[in-house]
Amino acid sequence: MITLLQLDYFRKLAATEHITQTAKELYISQTALSSMIIGLEKELGIQLFDRSKRSIRLNEAGKLYLQYVNDVFTALDNGRSALQELTDSAEKQVSIAVGSSQVWLPMIRDFRKQYPECSIKQHNNTLEELIDALHSMTTDFVIASTDEIPDAGLEHIFLKKDSVYLCVPKSHRLAGRESVWLRELEDEAYIDLPAGTPWREYCSHLFQRAGVNIRTVLECDYSIRAALVDSEFGVALTSASAYEVDLLRPNCYIPIADEFACRDMALFWNPRKYMSRAAQSFRQFCVSYWEKNQV
Repeated sequence: MITLLQLDYFRKLAATEHITQTAKELYISQTALSSMIIGLEKELGIQLFDRSKRSIRLNEAGKLYLQYVNDVFTALDNGRSALQELTDSAEKQVSIAVGSSQVWLPMIRDFRKQYPECSIKQHNNTLEELIDALHSMTTDFVIASTDEIPDAGLEHIFLKKDSVYLCVPKSHRLAGRESVWLRELEDEAYIDLPAGTPWREYCSHLFQRAGVNIRTVLECDYSIRAALVDSEFGVALTSASAYEVDLLRPNCYIPIADEFACRDMALFWNPRKYMSRAAQSFRQFCVSYWEKNQV
């Protein structure tokens, strides 16, 4: 009979494809781990790994079986969460992953005002980490563009359209303009965000689509971009959401005229993950919040 311990060892070995490393992480001997996996394969009547003298690799049968094993542990985790909520022993917490938390501050603040019994666990991630958080179900929600998140197996609701602005110091030659085209930024010194951040990935796509070879002079995080623009180190692109909270003050914001410089922002979740009452409240709050706050 197949045991949960065998399945747990199998999925851990499938993740590392390394007997020594997995055995060390499990605090068991390599022999014990190998015996457990061989016993599982005998029970199933098929090999799950291709083995050689120096390596072990998950084969096609193993990859197929892993999907069902993961479903088993997801169901167990969801069951535990449901029981905790039934007995009110679980913290009423909502976890949210975003590219930049500062632009979503008003929404998160208003949610806490309406649901003071709920706590929020929020973290910033790279685009790759956002996608992984959804599929590994380590977060309740991800806020991102619909163009950024592959929606296979995921669900989402539309929040808002987010246009693009150019941010320049007040002394800049473009400061008085009503709008500007991306092609006009060809020779500008540009301040970029670190590689992997969702906004950087999106802006790179915009410049590519506009046929612009941007001249990046600095890479920095969100926290010092405004000061660098104000100090005339360069210009930066930012979103309407950042403009609405005046994230890059005291600089000037100029709308980008290119019609494709706009993205649909959405709230994503994995339907396989148990959704607590707190998470359901947050999802419904987001819908009503953006219905009332459309610009």
